[in-house]
Amino acid sequence: MMTGGPETEDHIETDNVERGLRFLDETPRHLRGPSVPALKCLCLSTKDACQVLRIHGMKMARA
Repeated sequence: MMTGGPETEDHIETDNVERGLRFLDETPRHLRGPSVPALKCLCLSTKDACQVLRIHGMKMARA
């Protein structure tokens, strides 16, 4: 049985993480400054910001 709107918390978190990853990929470090405050300006929670940095770091290590 469905109990609400089409979006769940997991879906919203995934969208925030994708938005944060896109921001880090598209914005040069010298323009954005420190990553966590920049991500928090995008209205990401601390949890989402940490997840974005973890995924971004893994992507950079593979490159």
